[in-house]
Amino acid sequence: MRLVSIGSVCALLLTANLLAQAPPKGSLLQPMRNQQAALYRLQPTQGVPYTFDNTVHITQTLHVMDVEQPIQSKVTMRQEVVPTSVSDSIVQLVLRQRGVQLELSGLAQMGASDSTMSLPELEALETHMECTRLGKVVRQSIVATDSSAAASSIRRQAIEQLTGGGVRVQFLIEFPDDPLRPGMQWTRASSDTIEMGIANQRIVTTMELRYTYSGMLDTLGRRCLVVQVESVRYLLSGTSEQMGMTMGISGDGVLRARYIIEQATGLPLLIETAAQIDQRMTLYDQGNTVVPMNIDIQGRMVRRL
Repeated sequence: MRLVSIGSVCALLLTANLLAQAPPKGSLLQPMRNQQAALYRLQPTQGVPYTFDNTVHITQTLHVMDVEQPIQSKVTMRQEVVPTSVSDSIVQLVLRQRGVQLELSGLAQMGASDSTMSLPELEALETHMECTRLGKVVRQSIVATDSSAAASSIRRQAIEQLTGGGVRVQFLIEFPDDPLRPGMQWTRASSDTIEMGIANQRIVTTMELRYTYSGMLDTLGRRCLVVQVESVRYLLSGTSEQMGMTMGISGDGVLRARYIIEQATGLPLLIETAAQIDQRMTLYDQGNTVVPMNIDIQGRMVRRL
């Protein structure tokens, strides 16, 4: 059964997508134990660009009539983070992306060829973030730098998910205003709504993440904080329209991540994340037929030094 068109594949990718930024397998040196308490402060140098390479691998497997239909995608891009204002209480950041590419494979069962596409239109958009010195994002917006490149809903969602990782893993961690000691934990809850014109998709992601401070790590001549992240709760719900059919979307998942954060600037050197999502699409116009989908996301965001 040919359930999904190329357009809907892109919609699914950009929804599932960029759900993350990198997998916690393969590891760097372990953080040192028996350390003195550390403090986190976001304090990058104003006007100095920090460049990151971001890669996200996504495998989506549809289960249709006892047949598995795996779709693989790979998103790569370079991101530049520029602190435009640094004060005692607020840090303003501008995030830009370059060389965004999307590779798709496994589309033969849907009558489409594997393809690689560039997304230069995303280069005309910037993410403006206003953050506290503890890493809390208090304001964020997507701004079009070219009057001919409107920041459409689909482009906004792509940028937000590329930057924060789709499962809404943020570029920055919000730290507690307390000295950090190895083993210290804290949680953050969030609820985000993703709306896309393509397929009239509306998906609500509800998450609660637990952060564990592992300790300090000296790497590449830099003193770093190591933070492990795991999901306590991760739920999806929403609706979509594809090929004239209305469907409901529900699911749950598991997320793990690791941050290596430079203490001198408060910016990440490395973000690794892995997410596994079990998603169900209910076709209301076909007797409430349920189509399961498994989504595996792994990515890596690393700063150029």
